[in-house]
Amino acid sequence: MKVKKIIISSLSLITLMAVLPACKKSFVDLTPKGIIPVTTYYATEIDIKTALNGVYSSLRPIYNEQYGFGEIPSDNTQTYGESEVLYGEEDKLTWTATSTNLQLAYGRFYATIAFANIVLGHVGTPPMTQANRDLYTGQAKFLRALMYFNLVRMFGGVPLVLTEITSEKQAYSYNRATAAAVYAQIEKDLTEAAAVLPASYTGTDIGRATSIAANGLLGKVYMFENKFTEAEAILATVSATAGTLIPYNQVFGLGNDNNKDIIFSVQYLGGGFSEGNTFARGFVPQPSGTTITTSVTGNSNNVGTADLYNAFEPGDSRLATSIGIYNAGTLTYYYAKKFIYSSVVGVSEGDNDWPVLRYGDVILLYAEALNENGKTEQALTQLNLVRARATLAPKLGLNQADARTAIRNERRVELCFEAERWFDLVRWNTFIPVMTAFKAKGSINGTIGNIVSTLNLYPIPLREIQLNPNLTQNPGY
Repeated sequence: MKVKKIIISSLSLITLMAVLPACKKSFVDLTPKGIIPVTTYYATEIDIKTALNGVYSSLRPIYNEQYGFGEIPSDNTQTYGESEVLYGEEDKLTWTATSTNLQLAYGRFYATIAFANIVLGHVGTPPMTQANRDLYTGQAKFLRALMYFNLVRMFGGVPLVLTEITSEKQAYSYNRATAAAVYAQIEKDLTEAAAVLPASYTGTDIGRATSIAANGLLGKVYMFENKFTEAEAILATVSATAGTLIPYNQVFGLGNDNNKDIIFSVQYLGGGFSEGNTFARGFVPQPSGTTITTSVTGNSNNVGTADLYNAFEPGDSRLATSIGIYNAGTLTYYYAKKFIYSSVVGVSEGDNDWPVLRYGDVILLYAEALNENGKTEQALTQLNLVRARATLAPKLGLNQADARTAIRNERRVELCFEAERWFDLVRWNTFIPVMTAFKAKGSINGTIGNIVSTLNLYPIPLREIQLNPNLTQNPGY
């Protein structure tokens, strides 16, 4: 999967094929040279695999910016003057149904779902072994489930599109499903994917979705549904087989991709192929110029807060890997060092991957599930695995409430900058007191908006409601 030039070109083809069926017949019914009709494209196994590569490729723009919805609204990160125009609404909790960022994210999620549905709708056509058919089907279902997990966390119940859309009328006929129905479909897709996917790959297939990734994501989904019994059972299995807690400074950085802590990541590739990430542009403090990276001036997005910096305990070895400090006059930038390396040479040329699911995340989810199920001593054993890697003393003898606080604090620092904090605060239903306390400390860029319960969901983008009147808006918008 690190050989990605094919993936980008195949994505353009898939986009075209998704649109072609909706085109009306013209006066002269001709097929332009170079365009492959959707009805004849899926004739071989190679066609299916190329299409599947396109689904993976569509993850890149999504995870270039997912931090804007999973980190910036929280107490972990913030914008500065130079990045207000991009993520100021997320920083101040003042987003609206007309927010461009939300519209882009919503559209990208559904584009990836559409690509996955195309694969699933045609994988049964060309001749191939059943093992390979299952392999492609499992990956497409995993990727579809991942997108619906992003959607349901951000927007709640959304339209459940499970087949290829072939007309505008069909596209605008969907109502919003309930959040419970969306979660049920995610569970179904991940369960079916885990049953047919391998535990690992070799060669250029490294980086594709595995059975461990499907089960790990399923365990995480259960946690967001507060299904702690189901989560404990599956996370116990994943934690025993998923990977290894290697030193934290070997998890991130150039050359460390697809290591033993990574369960699933979005694969990027620098080198001039337009397949790299934009993390340097997004995370490097703008006043630093090219002193942190060789040729990219940053926008200061997703910059850590002093509150996050101070959340690390003395002696926590993760701090040096996670956060860099740059001083510019009276401002201090606590930037996301874990995703930046000095030799990146272009805005879209970052080579390091984005971790969607890590072993450290799974261990802490497992600890949380155990604790919520009343097994606090076992939960502390799991928590202390993560703390030991961070060279911190173990937590011992805590009651359930104190263990809950310790696990939540550990998730904050272990997963900082990785688009998890806001979603954690929402699922714990602690975002109001946490953000109220954070707001009282003051913001470097003006006043944070009113912190109300309806911020637990983002609004359905207004454009989507205008296009499809069947859609209803979330409360508060």
